[in-house]
Amino acid sequence: MAKLKRSNEHKTFTEVEQLFDERKEALEFLFVVHSFGCSEKEMKEKREYLDYQLQEAEYGASLALLGAIEAAFRLDFDYRHRKRLKDSRSKAVRQASDLPRDDFDYRISITKLFDILAIDHSATNKTINLLKIYFKYRHWLAHGRYWQLHLGISRPTFSDIFQVAQTIKSVLQN
Repeated sequence: MAKLKRSNEHKTFTEVEQLFDERKEALEFLFVVHSFGCSEKEMKEKREYLDYQLQEAEYGASLALLGAIEAAFRLDFDYRHRKRLKDSRSKAVRQASDLPRDDFDYRISITKLFDILAIDHSATNKTINLLKIYFKYRHWLAHGRYWQLHLGISRPTFSDIFQVAQTIKSVLQN
């Protein structure tokens, strides 16, 4: 394995949220502009199309936010692995990968990194369990949404994912 070469193209959680908010506003503005002078039937059709577009925007933003969460975990993993920090989470990171200090292991699953975070008591089991469910949702989003999704909870919204992301952000910064 080689040293991780960062692209610096990853988005922060806040950047993803801002992009999503801007897309929603733009779609709603277009709806207002294109609905002027429409009949009731046309207005209903345009509203249905707007709802569809807003749902697709939410799917895309959720996928981007879950990608940002994974990036945050992997960057934290890389940092802890290279710096050889002495806390319990850093020790668990080194045990999960028997690579030399400067090498980065892409093969460690994201759920394994979630489990390592659970070792540190600043992350609750509820947060870790939600992350695992949300990453099943991510898998569904990323691979075409062609099967019926069974998460055991209601389908998460962007806001649900963002709340967990904020919790994770505070935990990873420790």
